[in-house]
Amino acid sequence: MRTIITILLLVALGFGCKSGSSLTKEETSALMNEKIESSDYTFVAQTAIPMGGKSVNLNYLYSLKVSKDTVSAYLPYYGRAYTAPMPSEDGGIKFTSANFDYTVSEKKKGMRDVTIKTKDTQRRYDLILSIGDSGYATLSVNESNRQPITFYGKIE
Repeated sequence: MRTIITILLLVALGFGCKSGSSLTKEETSALMNEKIESSDYTFVAQTAIPMGGKSVNLNYLYSLKVSKDTVSAYLPYYGRAYTAPMPSEDGGIKFTSANFDYTVSEKKKGMRDVTIKTKDTQRRYDLILSIGDSGYATLSVNESNRQPITFYGKIE
């Protein structure tokens, strides 16, 4: 019993095995800032949180890809839609946009907000991506014919 408690405490305190990268906090922050400023990254959604619903764990197929000239989304949608999609296969949040506004604003404690507003998609999307220094992010998706939905995930 003591061994299990000791192991749990060591893992909780961060003395367990290091995972993945060995970058310092400053290096990770600089890399994240570079990706955001260059508009070249992918947000991989891990959890969907619909308004008034329970969170849904997602597989790693769902993402938002951002580049200098294109934004493309392949995300699920859970929530209330005020109009039905036509055709019915167009459910979810699926689009590719080449005409969009992209703004970055600095927030407190190393947080950055990226606002993307599509102009050339069938539905107009307002995307707000709040990104921390570590690369974890929250994506809020607003579209006039649906309730807003939020995704938690990581920038890659």
